[in-house]
Amino acid sequence: MTINGKNISRRNFIRNTGIIAASTAIIPSIFSSCNTKKKSINGKVNVASIGVGGRGSNHVVGVLKLAAIAQLVAVCDPYEDRRTVKAQKVNEFYAKQKGLTSYNGCKAYNHFQDVLDREDVDAVVISTPDHWHVPIAIAAAKAGKHVYLEKPVGLSIPQGQKLREAINDSGVVFQYGTQQRSGKNFRHACELTRNEVIGKLERIEAWCDSGKNNFAPIPTEAEAIPTGFDYDLWQGPALKRPYSKVRASNKGAWFIDDYAIGFVAGWGAHPLDIAQWGNNTDETSPIEYSGTGSFFAEDNIFNTMNSWDIHAKYANGVDMHFCSYDVAKPIVSKYRPFMGHGTTFFGNKGWVSVDRKGVHVSNPEWLNHQFTEGDIRLVKSSDHMRNFIEAIKNGTPTVSPIESAIRSDTISHLCDILVRSGEGSLKWNPEAERIVNPTSKITSLFTKESRSPYGDILNG
Repeated sequence: MTINGKNISRRNFIRNTGIIAASTAIIPSIFSSCNTKKKSINGKVNVASIGVGGRGSNHVVGVLKLAAIAQLVAVCDPYEDRRTVKAQKVNEFYAKQKGLTSYNGCKAYNHFQDVLDREDVDAVVISTPDHWHVPIAIAAAKAGKHVYLEKPVGLSIPQGQKLREAINDSGVVFQYGTQQRSGKNFRHACELTRNEVIGKLERIEAWCDSGKNNFAPIPTEAEAIPTGFDYDLWQGPALKRPYSKVRASNKGAWFIDDYAIGFVAGWGAHPLDIAQWGNNTDETSPIEYSGTGSFFAEDNIFNTMNSWDIHAKYANGVDMHFCSYDVAKPIVSKYRPFMGHGTTFFGNKGWVSVDRKGVHVSNPEWLNHQFTEGDIRLVKSSDHMRNFIEAIKNGTPTVSPIESAIRSDTISHLCDILVRSGEGSLKWNPEAERIVNPTSKITSLFTKESRSPYGDILNG
């Protein structure tokens, strides 16, 4: 087998990506020891950034800002020019910081496995397209690397379950990229809710952008793959498709179901995460779903859900209305200035609503509420990346742990399955993590086909 110019056997690929299940059962202590054996000389956490375009580029900056406690030692991307330029800029930053004429401590890589093979790498920041999130995160966890994973989790509920198992078995630190939890406004809104300042919580409204206004025609012919772009690696576990510029673009990675389930997860992860946090349901998810949705036109290369109107009910009796911004606008505008995303908690005394611009309340006095000893206070973080690095160094909890990630991601998937199946409703058992009333159509949508060898880690 040849992968990216490397002649390796299938057995070695499986071994190197850490997917021989028996090894975890025989020698589990290896994984926990990986977390402590690699101590950098300067006491900093050595970080590698996997995927450095778009959001990944922002995370590179985020790590560089933490130079006192973290060192970026590697960048990885299938675009040669992207990874080369990024490594150069990182080295220039450190050279200036250290007062050196040159510095070459940050290396550029095409394949993530080369990064994971480095014993001096303590942690990875994964900012790839969604379809690569879980395979790389599992391989990283099994290699003993701490994981910061951009949202959403993966392309199916079983993928998330496999990731949770890998994270828990390895004992590595995990941070989910739902950075709103590190915003004081979101924490404040959730604390007002959890302490019943708004009264007993009755219902939630959560909404976000859907990508509905994005459009591109289906390419009629395959385009030439750009020089320096490892398109086969970019496709990875997804089914093999002809290259086109739009397919390999950000929008292609967001709105083509080979690579994502759309903004119902890609954007929905944020308001749903806050809904879960405020509802104290980080270890569960709604048990009933009903609603409708729509998709891009059939002549569009984009084929994910682009509008939805879903009602869900929690076992604690709380109802949640999760919808795309087009559905939400006339509803939310009646009680607060509209934003394209947000989460509102309604109690029997009033409501509190939060987005990235601020907190809105039905009673202005609540904005100055003074919490007292004995009140519920949530994990405090002002910087999501710093929270991750400090958790590694100090053994403190991350603000967005693996269980909260899996549970909120599950909601997005169940909404997508509901609409794609054409069923009017579905029921979910959050303890057993299975659909209670599966039809053949629902069952067919529960898993995602993957391509060997890249997807082998998902099937192992």
